[in-house]
Amino acid sequence: MPRCPRCALPLPIGLSRCSRCIDEAPWQQVLARVDYAPPWDAWIAAFKFRGRLGLAAPLARLWLDDPALDALLRASEVWLPVPSAPSRLAERGYHPVWALMQALAAQRPTPRALAQALRRDDTTTDQHQLGRAQRLAQGPRLFRPDVRIAAHIAGRHVLVVDDVMTTGATLRAACAALGEAGAVTVRALVLARTPPPDPDPAVQ
Repeated sequence: MPRCPRCALPLPIGLSRCSRCIDEAPWQQVLARVDYAPPWDAWIAAFKFRGRLGLAAPLARLWLDDPALDALLRASEVWLPVPSAPSRLAERGYHPVWALMQALAAQRPTPRALAQALRRDDTTTDQHQLGRAQRLAQGPRLFRPDVRIAAHIAGRHVLVVDDVMTTGATLRAACAALGEAGAVTVRALVLARTPPPDPDPAVQ
């Protein structure tokens, strides 16, 4: 399925960018493999919320079918996960995105990993508990670069990884923080992209 290279929403053949795309997004590219819809939403929910760590490998393998993946990995000097909310990390006992990255790294050469390059503000609310408007409002306060690792971001091409892109608020906050830390470019790799709530006339 063709996708907009800026926001990863479905794109009809012949168009290079969707009508919903925001030019000032703090990333150069978002690569998404599937829609967050059946059957993938059930797989991802089981992996993220029910401790099905064995699904990390088959989910990561979905990326391997995308011909754009290898070019994205080669263009990146470092890669890192979007941090989980502290409450979610404590509840799960594992970081789903980091598990996906490790599973992908077992199948492909990958950039240098900076597992904790971003820190999540402990005072923010888990994005899963918020509606769209609240997510977007909270976004700018979500992340900050770890001062001990920021030197490995400045001047480099960075790839940030997440499992699901919903409103884009979380990814926008992560990419903006990396840009402020001096990244030359910031690209994103996500497993699934939530479809728009209403059909976009430009993609019908």
